[in-house]
Amino acid sequence: MVGKIMDDSIWVGQHFQAREFKCPCCGANTVHKELVAALDAIRKQIGTSIRINSGVRCDAHNKAIGGASRSYHLPREGIGHAADITFGRVHNKAPLNIARLFIVVTDVLRGQGGVILYPSWVHVDVRDVLGGDAYRDLSQFPWPRLS
Repeated sequence: MVGKIMDDSIWVGQHFQAREFKCPCCGANTVHKELVAALDAIRKQIGTSIRINSGVRCDAHNKAIGGASRSYHLPREGIGHAADITFGRVHNKAPLNIARLFIVVTDVLRGQGGVILYPSWVHVDVRDVLGGDAYRDLSQFPWPRLS
């Protein structure tokens, strides 16, 4: 799957440039406009900077990092539909804040797309624009035991 490449300096949304979604292997950086709109809304609601850990991935990079074989990071018709996000500031990456980010993402997507909660980031995708069903997964997060 080959992704489209645009000028890295282009602002694809209010808060994000194309370079933030760039595959480190091939340079593909084009993401779906609905993903960017969701990320801008998340950024606005969360009230602090959001960092893209992983955006578009080529097959080689996806395999190298152990990504799912049908990952929404992989381009469809040259466009990525997913991003792994966290906070821009290290001190905001506490587990409670990551869980809060998951809640905000879920609220912004309003039952559409996919959201997966990880220990230090949240996966967000717009699979619904491709006809996929909504998906939520909290199993990767190390929830503390309540005593």
